[in-house]
Amino acid sequence: MNKFDLIVIGGGPGGYVAAIYAAQKGLKTALVEKADLGGVCLNWGCIPTKALAKNAEILRMVKEADKYGIALNGSGIKADYAVAQKRSREVSGKLTMGIKSLMKKNKVTVFQGEANLINGTSLKIAPSGEILEAKNIILATGAHAFRIPGIDYSNPQIMTSKEALELTQVNPGDQIVVIGAGAIGMEFSSIWDSYGAEVTVIEMLPHLLPNEDSDVSKEIEKAFKKRGIKFKVETKVNAVVADKNKLNLTIDEKGKTETIICDRLLVSAGIRPNVEGIGLEKAGVKLTDRGYVQVNNQLQTTCPSVYAIGDVTGKLALAHVASAQALAAVHGILGEPVKQFNYVNMPRCTYTYPEAASVGLTEDQARKSGYDVKVGIFPLAANGKSVAMNETGGFVKIVADTKYNEILGVHLIGAHVTELITAATSYIDLEFTADDIAQVVHPHPSVSEAIMEAAHAVVGHAIHI
Repeated sequence: MNKFDLIVIGGGPGGYVAAIYAAQKGLKTALVEKADLGGVCLNWGCIPTKALAKNAEILRMVKEADKYGIALNGSGIKADYAVAQKRSREVSGKLTMGIKSLMKKNKVTVFQGEANLINGTSLKIAPSGEILEAKNIILATGAHAFRIPGIDYSNPQIMTSKEALELTQVNPGDQIVVIGAGAIGMEFSSIWDSYGAEVTVIEMLPHLLPNEDSDVSKEIEKAFKKRGIKFKVETKVNAVVADKNKLNLTIDEKGKTETIICDRLLVSAGIRPNVEGIGLEKAGVKLTDRGYVQVNNQLQTTCPSVYAIGDVTGKLALAHVASAQALAAVHGILGEPVKQFNYVNMPRCTYTYPEAASVGLTEDQARKSGYDVKVGIFPLAANGKSVAMNETGGFVKIVADTKYNEILGVHLIGAHVTELITAATSYIDLEFTADDIAQVVHPHPSVSEAIMEAAHAVVGHAIHI
């Protein structure tokens, strides 16, 4: 039997970070991974989609080159989606190799296979049959795409996000329907539209990006309309039927039934936790009513020796949240103070064109929470750097409490605004008021000045609008 101080099950952005950090803190650490290190994020999610988004961005810029005095002579633009897909896989592969190297560097013992708990301190690996024992175990098993019942996923025309990343051909005129207007569905819609596909997004709720501030949702809808991306909100898919090489979707849009015909369908309707087949019941690990692993504020499960982090906890399914929880769980195992998370104040990003980013409460959430709210909005069309870059769509919106000008939420939409959300997160973490932000000197010209200007707008004296 192999004995360790800590065993981590799952090698995604929660698991591998926990393993490395624990090893750095002096714990003899093992990690069990059934697939590739890096998990869904690195291999089949965050990273490869960003690689595809970069290709799409360059393609859009090439198409608009004449605006910058650049003429494309010859046969015009040829965009090869297969090359973009191949590059995205190479990016994932490169980063996976980097994690393998980090495991070796930090002396983390990696076991390939499926872990099954024997009890709260030991597990068995399949198919090798090896048994590992440790004082503590961290569950970082992640989640998988939810499959809407009644859809035949064996049909190669029907995809979840994983199959979408394996797709090697997207051609002008391809008709693609996307079910779900969250981050995953919206990002693929944005990418495929750039390659000339005719994209239709179907969302059950009243807006695209329904979890964002309503002003951000309306702005992305305006941007998608301008790009020619169709969308139907408050719409349900009742049936998907294959007809030769096409798919017929029967939908209910606000009580009206119609049929949409498409070449491919992406189902991006949320996730479900990976809790099956890992022996949770044998360790006394209980699930919540929603089926996620139940944890306390220390990230301990109902079995005190077992901790859980990341998507499997159902707190907030974001890679950076999993990584933050990883550090906290290791602190708990070592008997050190554990950071208490306010998941509302975790930054959230969507890498569409334009991008959306947010932290804290939306205006509607703040009002429903009982705050007397005031809002400051600064359009990027009034920001010098945005004008210079010819990227003037979007805005920064700050939601504040009227009494103290306390920042309750920051919401951004525009080109590359995901790079600004860390500053906004810091302002909320440090309990800045709008007055405090307005006094911070921001570099000029920079898009970040829009945050300062929105703070000025909260207190009634925005300079450039």
